[in-house]
Amino acid sequence: MPDNATSNNKRIAKNTIIVYLRLFIVTIVGLMTSRFVLQALGISDYGLYNLVGGVIALFAVIAGAMSSTTIRFLNIEIGKPDGNPNKIFNICQTTHMAFAALVLLLAETAGLFYIYHYLNVSAGKESDAMFVFQVSTIVACIGIVNVPYQSVFIAKEKFTYIAVIDILNSLIKLGLVLMLLYYDGNALRLYAVIMSASTFVSFIAYHYLCFRYWPDLVRWKLFRTFGSYRELLVYNNYILLSSVALLGRSQGANILINYFFGTVVNGAYAIARTVESFVVTFMVNFDSAAAPQITQSVGRGDIKQASAIACRSCRMCQLLSLLVAFPLYVEMEFVLQLWLGTVPDYTVPFCRVMMIAVFVAATGGGFLRLKDAMGKIKWFMLIHSFWYLFSLPVGFVLLKYGFPPVTILLLYVFTDILSRVCQLGLMKIIYDFNVFSFCRKSYTKPMSVFLIMAVYVIMYESIEIVGSVCHFTGLVITSIVGIALVWLFGITCSERISCLKFISKTVKK
Repeated sequence: MPDNATSNNKRIAKNTIIVYLRLFIVTIVGLMTSRFVLQALGISDYGLYNLVGGVIALFAVIAGAMSSTTIRFLNIEIGKPDGNPNKIFNICQTTHMAFAALVLLLAETAGLFYIYHYLNVSAGKESDAMFVFQVSTIVACIGIVNVPYQSVFIAKEKFTYIAVIDILNSLIKLGLVLMLLYYDGNALRLYAVIMSASTFVSFIAYHYLCFRYWPDLVRWKLFRTFGSYRELLVYNNYILLSSVALLGRSQGANILINYFFGTVVNGAYAIARTVESFVVTFMVNFDSAAAPQITQSVGRGDIKQASAIACRSCRMCQLLSLLVAFPLYVEMEFVLQLWLGTVPDYTVPFCRVMMIAVFVAATGGGFLRLKDAMGKIKWFMLIHSFWYLFSLPVGFVLLKYGFPPVTILLLYVFTDILSRVCQLGLMKIIYDFNVFSFCRKSYTKPMSVFLIMAVYVIMYESIEIVGSVCHFTGLVITSIVGIALVWLFGITCSERISCLKFISKTVKK
């Protein structure tokens, strides 16, 4: 293997270890925080916060999509011998500030119209909903302005700093949330304030560190010519389209559930989304660690190297999602009881379908990074957005005719599969990409593991298990089986040898 490829793999491995250490700590703290919040607020107020806050979360996730644009263009500039990262940063910063102003305008017009006329809440909760909405608006605007600064850390591959900031922020949030258990006033409003405080802490940390370590890169300069913004805005508009569709689907499902079933089922859906985010983080962190190398390779014109990294990242993302989702799916009810104590209705089927949806989403790991780095994303985003939104009208009709709430999530899975097939076809048409080779290297092993796991699930559910000890034993055994399947059928022989060498070296140290 060439020296530069070896160096890239080592950097990806190092970054992956850092992000997973961060993930482990943040996840444990996050699970504890979620349980305390649910205890303090109750299922109805928890569902209300996620419903109302979700209206603003729409804009926050759009900001996340804008972050991918910033990271992509920064990495391309860093990969170029004569690149100008400062120019790209300032262009991105200006567009984010403009978007934050637009979010504020939309929130105070269209958002308020929805709150006043369509929100289904219990009597007497209208003022709480309004308070949560206004605080969430502030949080969203702060988060949007902060995106370019966070993107610099990812582009520079400084994942250690990101890990430290997120861990400290999670601990601060946990400490503040513990106050909710002993607070006699309006816990819902206090929780909204706590969430805004944690966002503000991240805002200060990222700004301070960027100005300390990369003052030349983040030095402010306003570029007044539209030509400087054109390429980025065109690219970003298609990214935004996809993100609006994704959040439209997510929040649209929340609104449909609220319309047909009320805030209690919204609470169950919110819990399922929390579990989903926990599992997704495992694959996203690996994908994020590899992303700078994919984009910078494209910036240098080394498409072969970029494709190889994307292929490996795609396969690993699927295997990581299976490692986590497999034992959770099998013992979902037991895990939820340990976490929440009392499990609300519909939560178990919601969470189980989410685990399948996560695996389908993992098939885009690495592949989507490569597609974004190549630049021609118009038709990818148009078709992707169509399939995202397709599930909403179909879901409305099915729910209207009496189908259960979990139907909307099953539609997620179906449309995501169709979307991935279309994206692979576009890669062949636009770039003459070797789709067959990519699928063989990226999907064959994970699908083999998935099918064996599916057989195991069917056999496991035929066994009657009683008692917490038996359920815990089953969870442990299932986890071991999952690791064994990934080890034997998911990774290559050379990867197994590398893992054994790493373990041996670590034990000797």
